[in-house]
Amino acid sequence: MLIRSSIDYSKIDYGTVKGVVYFRGFFRLSMAMDSHEEIKRTMTVKTLFSFEKKIRNIPGVSDVVFQFANWRREKGQWVSIKSMRIEEKREEKGEGKPEAKKEEKGEDESETAPVI
Repeated sequence: MLIRSSIDYSKIDYGTVKGVVYFRGFFRLSMAMDSHEEIKRTMTVKTLFSFEKKIRNIPGVSDVVFQFANWRREKGQWVSIKSMRIEEKREEKGEGKPEAKKEEKGEDESETAPVI
């Protein structure tokens, strides 16, 4: 099924325990795509949804667990972990963080105020 779905299976470990199918490793498509990054992402997400559906429809499969290093299932959607890290970095640069950095350096107002 991995091959028929154009998934590069060389970096994926898989197995089953009591009807639960486990996939772990690095997910990527086996076909070479020189297209735009957004098109690659869209194709990968569609493949992940399709692959998950195919696995769940196999008789005897009660659940599927994905533990990919580069993709995560979050709130019913497939999200690239790389893009999640970018979002986390953006949030870190948001409000409230400069104050925390000041405190780490010991530059709060009490230290900079003149002592009389």
